[in-house]
Amino acid sequence: MASSTRAMIWLHILLAAGFVAAYSPLSDGFFRAIPSPGDEFDPNNGTLLAPLLIPRVPGTPGQTAAQRHLVDYFQRELPRWSITWQNSTSKTPVSGNAEIPFANLIVRREPPWVKPGQTNFLTLVAHYDSKYAPKGFIGATDSAAPCAMLMWVAKVVDQYAQQMYDEMSELGEGGFVEMDMGIQLLFMDGEEAFQTWTDTDSLYGSRYVHST
Repeated sequence: MASSTRAMIWLHILLAAGFVAAYSPLSDGFFRAIPSPGDEFDPNNGTLLAPLLIPRVPGTPGQTAAQRHLVDYFQRELPRWSITWQNSTSKTPVSGNAEIPFANLIVRREPPWVKPGQTNFLTLVAHYDSKYAPKGFIGATDSAAPCAMLMWVAKVVDQYAQQMYDEMSELGEGGFVEMDMGIQLLFMDGEEAFQTWTDTDSLYGSRYVHST
């Protein structure tokens, strides 16, 4: 199978997951072939979603619990994916002079032969924090559910990525940016405003990415 064909198979899985705009229709048969998450997204007992349905405000135990859930999942279910933290701190309108911790989680699946900066990444992003107010706000759809969806996408895609990498290794096709495709998931922290959405009270994690 040509590497371009394998790449299209992999990308079609992502398209079917609804995170990328497709340029051509996908058949009903293709959608039926996508594994179902079953009860993984059950709000009460789903192993992906339920642990995230808690207040996840930066600097609180809920933030730590959400981080632990994300890391534990990839370490347990997808050990080939690399995990990197991008940590920062910032003062907020409700913290006075105290610095609040923010931590972006970067999870990557890339060809085993790549050198730093060589992979051509498809990037999928969601934020995992929830609002400071009102107290006890959970943020199920913004953004616990998208985080759970990204976790499921990673699991579905992983086997196709490995198949593509194995075949590329056999054919000696790796080593070029155009060929070396990977996927990275960014779980961003500090997206929500603590008081009022402004350029300085919002997107704490994202703004740190752009500043580095």
